[in-house]
Amino acid sequence: MPSSDPLAGMRGLHLPEQPGSFWSDVGLAAAIGLLAALAVAIAVRLLFRPKQSLRASALAALEAAKDLPPPDRRVAQAAVLRRVVRTIDGDEAARREGLAWGETLDRVFGADFFTAGPGRVFATGLYAPTAATTGDDAEMDRRLEALLAGLRR
Repeated sequence: MPSSDPLAGMRGLHLPEQPGSFWSDVGLAAAIGLLAALAVAIAVRLLFRPKQSLRASALAALEAAKDLPPPDRRVAQAAVLRRVVRTIDGDEAARREGLAWGETLDRVFGADFFTAGPGRVFATGLYAPTAATTGDDAEMDRRLEALLAGLRR
């Protein structure tokens, strides 16, 4: 006896069977995993990039100042020294002037270069007309590099 329900004999839709391979599934999973690992590695590198050390950035700025004429070179070197002191001792120490600034520089760098040596030009006579050109520029650069290289940061 035929059913009174005309839909009773119908079957659901299904796709034709496709030949699948275990190795194609494993290869796809491996490719997706490698891409995900690469994306995570790039994100971590971008987010957690290490900062350049104070010593390295100060030495790079000092090296860049070597190309300037002597008066401008001294001003650029003075700016580097202010930045180093501000980073180590804070804004108040970096705002000092005159002999107090020279003493601060000597204390930060552990030397007497800025009060008793040729580095006193940074403390007492940076903007005097002849102060920036007196002395041996190469020797001043070498001494500043040595002091900055001695920083522990």
